[in-house]
Amino acid sequence: MKNKKEVKITKFNNGKPYHGSDKVKGGKLKGATDTDYFYFFCPKCPDQEIMETLEWGDHRLNGDGVPSTNREFTIVFKLHCKKCKLTDFVKIGNGGWKGGQYAKIPGLQ
Repeated sequence: MKNKKEVKITKFNNGKPYHGSDKVKGGKLKGATDTDYFYFFCPKCPDQEIMETLEWGDHRLNGDGVPSTNREFTIVFKLHCKKCKLTDFVKIGNGGWKGGQYAKIPGLQ
């Protein structure tokens, strides 16, 4: 029987790990919206080149979850810049910071 806190990872990225590189960590990956769509800008290109989302996947926490949420989730996106050919990953979820000021996150200074 599986542990209630065990993370179940959906097969994604051909079974390879999907962690972002140093190019996207520490506040280096930026983006914006035009309407209600969010676009990621390539961190290597100087002109806010939009990265294409190649794939997406999810991994979820099974069991009790986090007290402030019904279900913890993380969605991972595989991104690619057609201009410079950078391919990387970024995650969006509710398992990290629940609020507060971005500038006060440890490691960003």
